Amino acid sequence: MEDQSNIMTAVEKRKPEYRSPLWGMIRGHLNEITLLVGLLGVSAFITINNDVFLSSANLINVLRSAAFLGIVTWGMTLVIIAGEIDVSVGPAVAFAAVMLGSLVNHQGLPLEVAAVIVVITMTIVGYIGGFIRAKFNVPSFVTTLALWSIYDGLKQVISNNIPIPVESDTFQVWGRGDLLGIPYVVIIAAILFLIFRYISRQTVFGRAVYAVGGNAKAAYAAGINVLRTRAMVFAITGGLAGLTGLLHVSRLGTATGQVATGLEFSSIAAVVIGGSSLSGGRGSLIGSLIGVLFISVIANGLVLMGVNSQAQNVVRGALILIAVLVNVVFKQESKDI
Repeated sequence: MEDQSNIMTAVEKRKPEYRSPLWGMIRGHLNEITLLVGLLGVSAFITINNDVFLSSANLINVLRSAAFLGIVTWGMTLVIIAGEIDVSVGPAVAFAAVMLGSLVNHQGLPLEVAAVIVVITMTIVGYIGGFIRAKFNVPSFVTTLALWSIYDGLKQVISNNIPIPVESDTFQVWGRGDLLGIPYVVIIAAILFLIFRYISRQTVFGRAVYAVGGNAKAAYAAGINVLRTRAMVFAITGGLAGLTGLLHVSRLGTATGQVATGLEFSSIAAVVIGGSSLSGGRGSLIGSLIGVLFISVIANGLVLMGVNSQAQNVVRGALILIAVLVNVVFKQESKDI
């Protein structure tokens, strides 16, 4: 009888503990939930110190800033999920802006034609960079660092560090205009977010990106074209950088190489804050979206609270580091639960 009792006790211990569907959902999105709570907490702190933060005009400014960051971040998310990194997007945006100004003012091309050429060129260059990384097994950091230097040099050579005016009321609507109070750039970023979220979750290419980032050798053995997948994620970031450059010109009315300084680091930070793993194979567009909002809110809040401009990078960097560490801790705890 005692042996039977021991057996029954062992069987009961092996019984899986019941988990409600709600708990499963919370556990599956614990990273996004904790980040969202952090975003709300930071927003509340800023509001207490400056009530201008919640004004409609300021919130629109936050969304507009988040949109410019978000467009390239959607592509950066796929790059990092694939286990790669792209540090060239900041100068790429500036180069695209200068290229547009040069094609319109120096070459006399119609604005619409020049805009298409810019996006196509940036996409091709991104693909070439990704192809070199994949074909010759050059670390993506080294490849894109070289592109960073090339873009940075070319934008100065083309513009001679002088802003190039691009005058077109129709074109400027995209960067300055709005629809029912919502800036067009925010609408563009939102549409692109939905497109790339669908791509990452519902398409063969999206599954290939996760597979390559998780284990490239296993993905290759499963029949996935690793080279093409890696090249394509860099082509996407190149095209999105080109589009962002166009939108900057549209907003400012001039093409200048001074835009998007440090954008690459903000984009990478947003993706990492959003829970994507730098080793690849894990991440989500939802997390990156919250990460973009988190960084944009912090930047806006520091300005509103009158933080010294030299100290803003220090505070912003510290808050980003804290957010990343909190996410890592919660992610580890969620695995242990």
